[in-house]
Amino acid sequence: MSGADHYEVLNVERTASAAEIKSAYRKLALQVHPDQGGNAALFRLVQEAWNTLSDPAKRAAYDRSLDRSADRSADRQAPAPPPPPPPAPEPQWTWSTDQPWSTDHSGPEEPVVTEPIGPVLIYPTFGQWRIPGLVALLVYTGLIVTILATTSYHGFWDYAFAVATASMLVVALPPHWSRRIPLHRLFKGIGVLTAVGYLVALFVDPDLNGAGRALVVSVAAGMVVVRVCTGLWSKNHALDVAIDRDASFEFNVWGRPGEPLVNDALSAPISSYDVLLQRRTANLLSPVLNALPAAKLIHGAQLEAMVVDHLLLNGHRAALILSQVAPPGTYTVDPYGGLQLDGQPVNSAAPALELAVEAWRGRLRPVDVRGFLILHPEPDGRISAQPRADAAVTCLSARFAARDLTSWLAPEGGKVDRKVLYDILRRAPYGLR
Repeated sequence: MSGADHYEVLNVERTASAAEIKSAYRKLALQVHPDQGGNAALFRLVQEAWNTLSDPAKRAAYDRSLDRSADRSADRQAPAPPPPPPPAPEPQWTWSTDQPWSTDHSGPEEPVVTEPIGPVLIYPTFGQWRIPGLVALLVYTGLIVTILATTSYHGFWDYAFAVATASMLVVALPPHWSRRIPLHRLFKGIGVLTAVGYLVALFVDPDLNGAGRALVVSVAAGMVVVRVCTGLWSKNHALDVAIDRDASFEFNVWGRPGEPLVNDALSAPISSYDVLLQRRTANLLSPVLNALPAAKLIHGAQLEAMVVDHLLLNGHRAALILSQVAPPGTYTVDPYGGLQLDGQPVNSAAPALELAVEAWRGRLRPVDVRGFLILHPEPDGRISAQPRADAAVTCLSARFAARDLTSWLAPEGGKVDRKVLYDILRRAPYGLR
């Protein structure tokens, strides 16, 4: 950690202003200060980053050193004498029946690139029941108003009949409108009883002629039909409010790395070290969002008290992501869900991630949910991963994580399912169905 990038430590860009750096330092210092239960080593890193970046002269010198380091890295990648013949490449494997998903990590790192996937498509579409619901409500309102206007009123029971008939309109209104009416539950109860009374009149009133019977059926059955249309309108309205048009099309990130999506005190506290690790992983996931415009990244996605670091959603594929720092070597997930380093079992978050995958699969039934454990190498270390096609959890080298995640999510194209996104953001954290 001693060679950590000062900008990465403070979680700011190199172009950040002095005010942004100061604000980031103050917030992070409160989190990692030993007096607040933080880590002394991390606090020294934060303090060192602040001492350098807060001084314009020191910051300029530090930026120049970063540029020189980048130049030296580029020089080291200059053409060299032909290397000995490489070993035979590892066989590719197929993640799904229709999409080959290569995990050959023997070559140099490649940028994340994808073919154009077309426009972003939102399902269900915005306001799809608004017009049918509004038209049905207007027609039904006209019918009720006609009945009230053509009725003669001579006493208390005539006025009571008018109020009861008008109450049927409250039942027919979309719920997000009717909730604004005082005593709406009382009027809805009266309206339902009135509709039942209209139907009973079909069998007990011998004076009803054919036109009268048709009117009674239209009033009672029409209320049910209109209520179904306006109910679907109101249900989609809830999606529009929670995940509005701009958010579905343009907003790609919810939550913050190192924090649960819902601060309800149910999830376990996150150490300062893990916060920095999750920020580092979040930076790796940014290229995935650039390559897949419809992909959504939820930090701290929560299913009741179960929290995962990151959840990447694209169409009907969801990647649950945890990360850890690991020594160099070759990693794979064994048939029992444990992580192995060069064939030997090691402690990891893989079993917990597998449990999270099973829980989210039960929650998001139309979605293909997979777990990905991203392994960050120790300083000067190199990690390779050997995924298994039949495993619920796949380990990925941080060096190739963006490329591999993009490859797995890309077959869904540019689709956003608002119901799934709404479930992840608004209902799953509270266990609602």
